[in-house]
Amino acid sequence: MGIEKRRSKRTDIDVTISLRQLDDKYVTGYSGDTVTVNVINISKDGIAFKSDYEFRLNTYYDTDIRLSNGESFEAVIEVIRMENLGEIETTYGCRFVGINSEDQFKIEVYQIVYESNNN
Repeated sequence: MGIEKRRSKRTDIDVTISLRQLDDKYVTGYSGDTVTVNVINISKDGIAFKSDYEFRLNTYYDTDIRLSNGESFEAVIEVIRMENLGEIETTYGCRFVGINSEDQFKIEVYQIVYESNNN
């Protein structure tokens, strides 16, 4: 197993979100592409999801994330990592771009509740 590079604790999550691609060149408008993906884990710094859609590294997407505890927030993510081990779906790692401390707190509360319910 490799060296862990993540700064924040990841917590399992099973939610579906829609990603709206931002204009690659200027990151100011929508390109029109919307893709639904399955989020598999979350931290206060980013998410990981699986999809059979081919995402490019260093692309940006706008999304609304609804946590299973009812909290939700809007976020822009950047695709920074991808891994495919011969499966139909590829796993993508993304970082939040410009997430505020209030939304990070919502994620931390979700993590505490998730851990207390699963221990």
